[in-house]
Amino acid sequence: MMSRRNFMTTSSAGAAGLAFGLNIGSVGAGTPLSADTKWLTALGTSLKTEQNYTPRIEGNLPADLTGKLFRNGPGLFERAGYRKEHLLDGDGMIQSFEFADGRVQYRNRFVRTEKFVEEEAAGELLYPTWTTRAPGSVFSNIGGEMKSQAGVTTLIRDGKLLALDEVIPPLRA
Repeated sequence: MMSRRNFMTTSSAGAAGLAFGLNIGSVGAGTPLSADTKWLTALGTSLKTEQNYTPRIEGNLPADLTGKLFRNGPGLFERAGYRKEHLLDGDGMIQSFEFADGRVQYRNRFVRTEKFVEEEAAGELLYPTWTTRAPGSVFSNIGGEMKSQAGVTTLIRDGKLLALDEVIPPLRA
């Protein structure tokens, strides 16, 4: 049975998705994007693997620029030919940029939410997200609890990097 909180969260997310209209399309969608919205497709491009490398820098970074920048956002939008419909529907991915000595080290990692782990093992999408229904019958999308994607922001608390979402408490990243 769906709790009042889950109903409100799901309803609000769906309304927000419709209001923002940031649809990124489905695999094989027949509607071409206009020139002024093609950038949305790039934002909804999945990063399918985790990376750790030093990118080539064009120009120069300030020599005294040091520290780490963490970014959290959706990183995976499709599985088994089924594509999420909205930019906010992708699974969370933490990206780290570590600056030192005029260089930067890039690293990314998917947040291991319960949803991500189960869908990774199954090789397909199993759960509905903010605006994308789960594949299958209407019963796949009714009731139940919305599972976190942990793809909104990061917070460092007590020396731990946390991944935050609106659905559940923070996850340790």
